[in-house]
Amino acid sequence: MPFGAFEVDGRDRAALAELPKALAEHGVLVVRLPALLEDEELRALASRLGPIKEPIGRAREGRALRYAEARQVIDSGFVLTDELRAKLGDVSLGGDPVRPGLFEFFHTDDSYTERPAAATVLHARALPKSGGGATRFIDMRAAYRQLDAALRARLRGLRAVHAYNNRNAFPPRASAAGALEALVDVSHPIVRAHPLSGEPALYFDLDRATHVEGMPEAEGRALLQSLQDHAERSAPRYAHAWRPHDVLIWDNASVQHCASSDFKVGEERRFWRYMIEGPVPVAAA
Repeated sequence: MPFGAFEVDGRDRAALAELPKALAEHGVLVVRLPALLEDEELRALASRLGPIKEPIGRAREGRALRYAEARQVIDSGFVLTDELRAKLGDVSLGGDPVRPGLFEFFHTDDSYTERPAAATVLHARALPKSGGGATRFIDMRAAYRQLDAALRARLRGLRAVHAYNNRNAFPPRASAAGALEALVDVSHPIVRAHPLSGEPALYFDLDRATHVEGMPEAEGRALLQSLQDHAERSAPRYAHAWRPHDVLIWDNASVQHCASSDFKVGEERRFWRYMIEGPVPVAAA
């Protein structure tokens, strides 16, 4: 089956009931809607996939640290002016230096937490007039299957450390900085078993990864970069062309995604986002 978003009619209750199964199988879903959802409607839709995540992590000294609101407003057309830069001080959000809500490198959401979000639910609230700004995906399950047997065996058991600020470990990606650097560093398996299907997939995020446990720093980073390059070069891709009111859902355990900047700076590209609670990632057996 070609890799792409499985389309669901948002008025079809039977199809909506099958969202968790469809997401595990396809990795990306799009729910087509005739109109914008109110917040309670979006919460109800997202909750079909599991409990909505409260974005609260653990700081190094043990206290709970909120790193986002449950419903986030993602404004990728937002322009970081000189005045706002002065107010933000040393804070860096990563992504595009002009439009900080725009992340044009492939990544997976929430990997810098101990229990990363199982899924991301993104509802289009405003889109560029040009219709630009596609969201692209690569299938990390296929990327793993495409590796030769010796490399797959080598990767089993390896773990990558992730942090909110990876200190520019993988340039030219821009690191995030600020108060959330207080979050504890976390370790996740590079070959992750899907929590529902058990299917193995490559799992890491070069925006957040710092090194591979048990390997010299440079060697571990080179390994992760080579795996990312392989996935972007060889894995099946899908580019989602947004329509008004779309709800796009993706499985963070099996795909990576990124934004596209093919729209004018300053044009509206605004979304509401909820994340779904996920388990502690487990290595593929």
